[in-house]
Amino acid sequence: MIWKILICSLALMDFKAANTLFDAGKFAEAAAAYEKIEPKSAHVFFNLGNAYYRTGELGRAALNYERARQLSSNDPDILANLRFAEERLNVADANVSPQPVVRLVRSVAESRTVTQWSRYEVVGIWLTIGLVAAAIWWPRWRGGLVILAAGAGLFWVGTTGLLVYRRMQRPAAVVLATKVEARFAPLADATVHFQLGEGAKVFICEDRGQWWWVERADRQRGWVRADGLERVGKP
Repeated sequence: MIWKILICSLALMDFKAANTLFDAGKFAEAAAAYEKIEPKSAHVFFNLGNAYYRTGELGRAALNYERARQLSSNDPDILANLRFAEERLNVADANVSPQPVVRLVRSVAESRTVTQWSRYEVVGIWLTIGLVAAAIWWPRWRGGLVILAAGAGLFWVGTTGLLVYRRMQRPAAVVLATKVEARFAPLADATVHFQLGEGAKVFICEDRGQWWWVERADRQRGWVRADGLERVGKP
């Protein structure tokens, strides 16, 4: 416990030092300082994204805004800056599914973290159980309690479904190179299927070391060199 407090205190000191560099306009130095902070919070990733944005490394800015969003899904500043960086890179539309239903489900699922959905699921379970028990013990109010229990059950099922969706999502990655070619096979001389621009977000379907089989938001898939992208989360 003491070590955790000490680590958090040191991280806070490093965070303040990095902020001082950022405020002084030393954005490259600030980015390097933010990179060294461990563990990184949503605030650290957000400020790191801002530092990279100021140095003109928009792909890395988008990557770190995405990482910040993973930890704080509904923070308006994170969402706004991520959208702005994607628009500057002309990938904002390419990073969302063209299918309305898929876009809606993904948007709702990603509006909360896995931890938050887990908490909602537990609330749904206990609320359903409590209302069912109340309906059994108080027959006089059974009709209304059954309706409430059904609503709580739907909430439980819905949150469970969204939690499963989040947990089953393939690992995401962001393109950092100016252009990455996606090929039909994991070979340097294979035919190019499509191209990905800096800031494009993809999902990794298969990892073969130097080659990743990735999927775009429109479900198109291809093999790309891994050195042109970086995972959003830890491998």
